[in-house]
Amino acid sequence: MSVHLSPDTRSELPHLSPMLAVIGPPPGSEAEAEYAFETLWNGARVIVHLPGNGTMRLLSQTGIDITAQYPEFQELAGLLPAPEAVLDGEIVALDDEGRPSVERLQQRMSLRHPEAVARARADLPVQLMLFDILYLGEPTVQLPYTARRDLLDDLVLACPGVAVPAAWPSVVEQAMAQSLSEGFEGVVAKRLTSPYLPGRRTRDWIKIKYLDAKK
Repeated sequence: MSVHLSPDTRSELPHLSPMLAVIGPPPGSEAEAEYAFETLWNGARVIVHLPGNGTMRLLSQTGIDITAQYPEFQELAGLLPAPEAVLDGEIVALDDEGRPSVERLQQRMSLRHPEAVARARADLPVQLMLFDILYLGEPTVQLPYTARRDLLDDLVLACPGVAVPAAWPSVVEQAMAQSLSEGFEGVVAKRLTSPYLPGRRTRDWIKIKYLDAKK
C-alpha cells in the first residue's frame, strides 16, 4: 500500500479515512492470543494531522475540518516538532463520574461559534484518546498493529486532555471485566499482525460490546 504526499509541499499530509471494526462476538480461546484489546470509547472518531510546524488539524470521520471546535487540543501541536505525523483517535466527553457521556459529547459537537466553544471548554470538557499512527515522516499503515503501537507509545504525546490509552494483551474475559469496571460498553479486539486499512471495515478489528459478549 502506498501513500504519497503532494509534490509541492511536505506540510500537506495524506488524507486517510479511519479503519473500521466489525461488530461481533469475541475471538474464541484458541484465537484470543492473536489480539490486543482496547477500550471501546463510544465517542467521535477523528484523524489528527500534525505537520511538524506547530499547527494541528482535526478531521472528522467524513473528512470535515473540525479543528476550531476543539481548541483545547492545540497544545498537542507543540509536542511533535518533527517529523510529520497522522494519528487516529476519538474525542470523548465524560460525565461527573468519569464515564463516557454521548449526550454531553453531542452538545459539544453542536457548537460552532467561537464564544460558545470557549465557554464549553469549562462546562462540557472533552478528551482526545489517540490509539493508532498512520504516518510518521513516511507511511506506517503497512506495519503490523504491534509496530504501530510501539511508534505511538514512543512519541510521548500525553498532555492535558490528550492520552494514549493502554491496550490489554490479555484474555478477552479480563479485558471485558476491566472495561466494564471503568464504565465502558466493551472493547475492540485488534489483530496483532494486522496492517491499517484506511476506510475499510475488517474482522482484523472486532467491536465487542459487553451485552453481546454475554449472549
